Amino acid sequence: LRGLPKRYSTVYVDGVKMSDPSTPTNDYYFNHLTQSSIDRVEILKGSQTSLYGSSAIGGTINIFTKKGREGHNKDINVSTASNNTKNFNVSFDGKNELYDYFVDYNNFSTDGISAMNDNDENDRYRNDGIVANLGYNISNILRLENYFRYSDSYLHYDEVTSGRADGNNTDDQEGSYSLKLIHSGNKSTNTLSYNKTHFKRSTTGYTGSKDIYWGYRDAVNFLGEYNYNYDTRIVYGLDNEFDKANFTTWAVTGNKLTDESVFSQYVDLQFRPREKLYSTIGFRRDDHTTAGSY
Repeated sequence: LRGLPKRYSTVYVDGVKMSDPSTPTNDYYFNHLTQSSIDRVEILKGSQTSLYGSSAIGGTINIFTKKGREGHNKDINVSTASNNTKNFNVSFDGKNELYDYFVDYNNFSTDGISAMNDNDENDRYRNDGIVANLGYNISNILRLENYFRYSDSYLHYDEVTSGRADGNNTDDQEGSYSLKLIHSGNKSTNTLSYNKTHFKRSTTGYTGSKDIYWGYRDAVNFLGEYNYNYDTRIVYGLDNEFDKANFTTWAVTGNKLTDESVFSQYVDLQFRPREKLYSTIGFRRDDHTTAGSY
C-alpha cells in the first residue's frame, strides 16, 4: 500500500491482528486464506497509526468472515480442475433474534506443476481450514461474539540449484480466536476483547534438515467510539499486546526465544468540516518493552 513493503500494512481478520511474531519483520502471509468464508475486505490506504499502531504506516487491511443468515442454512460446493485440483467446501449458518452462527470447512488440494524448466516434477499443495463464529444477544444493548479460525497447509516447491535433492517443503499452521463483549448505546459503542493467535511454520530444505518457527500473540483490547452527530465522532481505546516467538537459528545453540509486550493508549477525532472534506486528528502512545515509549 502506498508503495511501502507489506510490513507497514497491518492485517486483521475479524478484528484479530494476524502478523506473525516469528517472522523477521512481523509480516502476515496471505497464501493460506481461502475465499469461501470471507464476507468482505476493507482496505484503508494511508497512515492509520493512531488507531492501529506503528505497523500501519502504509494502511490497514480488515478481513471479515461471513455471519449467519435468517433461519438455518447449509451450503455444499465441490469443484475440480486439471492437475488433480479439487476443492470441497461445506458450511452451516443460522440466525434468530437471540443468536447467530456460522461454521465453514474447506479442503483444497492440487498436484500442481513444476516451476522449473529442467524437470516435470509436480509441486503439490494442500489446505484444510475451519472458520466459525457465534454471536449471542444478552440484551438489547449487550452482545457477546466469538470468532475462531484454523488453517493447516502443506506446500512442496522446487530446489533452484541444479543437482540438489528436490525435497523442499513447508508445513504451516495458523489459528486465531477472539472473544468480544460489545455494549451499544444511543451514541456510543464500547468493545472489550480478548484475542489469541498462533503460528507454526515447519520448513524442510534440500538436505532434509527441518526448521520450526512458532509465533504467539495474546491481546486484551478496549475500543470505544462516541458519535456526537453524523459528521463528528471520537474513537478511543487501550491495546495490550503480548508477543512470543520460538525458533531455531544458526546464530545460537538450541532454540531462540523472544518475548515482547506493548501497551498502547490512543484517541482519534474524526470530523467533516465541509461537505467534501474529511479530517482526522489522532494521538497514540506505545510503551514497548524493548523499544521504549513513543
